[in-house]
Amino acid sequence: MILPVFLHIEATPNPNETEAFQAYSSQVPAIAQTHGAVPIATYDVESAFDSEDRPAVFIVVSFPGRDAIMNFFKDPAYEAIVPLRDLGFSHIRFYMTSERIYP
Repeated sequence: MILPVFLHIEATPNPNETEAFQAYSSQVPAIAQTHGAVPIATYDVESAFDSEDRPAVFIVVSFPGRDAIMNFFKDPAYEAIVPLRDLGFSHIRFYMTSERIYP
């Protein structure tokens, strides 16, 4: 059985760079879809149970495999918008995860 692979994203938009945030956010879905990405959910983070700053959102995106995620990040179209990403977010972190099924 092939289990899905997910890209989990924790992010906080940069309030001083809303144009960069909007430009990145409007372009990234189409690029991701060419690699088989399917958005699963977006969660607003209400609180964190430690003293660290909390991200604003968690985003979960399904991909057909690990290679698809890696190819998405290596895509020249994505690489072209990385400067927008870096301006548009005060914090962003990506995680590759896989589903575990328990009997």
